[in-house]
Amino acid sequence: MGRALGRFALAAVTCIACGRSGQNRPPEAIASPPSVSVASGSGPGPQAQPAAAGAAPAEAAPGAATPGAPLAAADDHEIGAAKAFGNLTVLAVTSKSQEDIGPITSLEDALAKKTATVHEIGAGDGDGAAGGGAQVNSLVIENHGSVPLYVLAGTIVKGGRQDRQIGDDFIVGANQTVPVDAFCVEHGRWTTNRDGVATAGQFGVVGVLTDSHVRAAGQYQRSQGEVWSKVAEVNAANKKEASSGTLMATVGSEDIVRERAALAEKVQGYLKSVAPSESVVGFAYAVDGNVRSVRWFANHKVFELFRSTLVNTAAMDAITANAVTVASGKPAAPSPPVAPASVSKFVKDIQDSKLQEERSTPALNVNDVRQSGAGYGSSTMLKAPSAHPAAKPKAVSSDFTHL
Repeated sequence: MGRALGRFALAAVTCIACGRSGQNRPPEAIASPPSVSVASGSGPGPQAQPAAAGAAPAEAAPGAATPGAPLAAADDHEIGAAKAFGNLTVLAVTSKSQEDIGPITSLEDALAKKTATVHEIGAGDGDGAAGGGAQVNSLVIENHGSVPLYVLAGTIVKGGRQDRQIGDDFIVGANQTVPVDAFCVEHGRWTTNRDGVATAGQFGVVGVLTDSHVRAAGQYQRSQGEVWSKVAEVNAANKKEASSGTLMATVGSEDIVRERAALAEKVQGYLKSVAPSESVVGFAYAVDGNVRSVRWFANHKVFELFRSTLVNTAAMDAITANAVTVASGKPAAPSPPVAPASVSKFVKDIQDSKLQEERSTPALNVNDVRQSGAGYGSSTMLKAPSAHPAAKPKAVSSDFTHL
């Protein structure tokens, strides 16, 4: 994606407690894989026989690949053939030329190794209305490790005074401490006691991103009110309740976890079967025949850091959509065919739209944000090093999400 023509610094949001009776709610916000050293790689995308001219797309049976040659989406990235799993359709994204962005790890891995912490600003033991200075729409990530860590927008962090989702992509440098944008996904709690356990303002990470609607409400719409609304819709669709209204009522429910794991296993098997495996840098998915999300990374090794989380997210989206279908009285049915060309057009429409913002984060990255009639797009770019300010920023990830 093209570079921005100007800079737009994301305004800091300093809202106080959300959703608990007798406390102030924040206004609308404006604002474990191993660590790897990433090397560039190359290889052709998955091969498929081209469809005959003018031929109608074949119906996709559950678990069957939709035929058709991969189509260029942007640069040298290609959208591969579709594979349907009930109402979920997955298409691998491959790249023939991949960029070395240096060593990087995930937040999940860093937390597991205790080389990072996520906590509230002003985290302490107080549970007053001001929360000891804690803020709803800001958290702090401390990276004590020697490798930069990458956290994706929509990452669910559980604990603190309320569960949150991270509001943007952030690449936190080695031995760097930075504030990060966040949105509440737990409407009714503002205390350091969670399920009878003291959190001390600290957070753990959940291996699934928020539902695509919930993520878009925070990352792209910057609306805390809309985030709450979408969280409530997800819980209602899946018939899950919690006194605090947390999204974890659905995401962490035992039956949902089992269903998500079973579907994710099938998708994982498909993505692992794409050859050559090192050419896969991301994937697209559609639910009920409609493109929901497309994401790819600088190279295969960075994708592998997040493959499991992103597959779980796609499965969660499909499960919620299926719950909505069942509640409506309609019979569940396999997805209609999704052509690679449809995904390519979705991406191109967003890429060709006008740049809305260039969000220069306090971390190592800048995020370019676009919006079209089809959806939202964000490219995550590593800032030029201070020693070489004229150097070209490196693209780390491209993300496209439906409206």
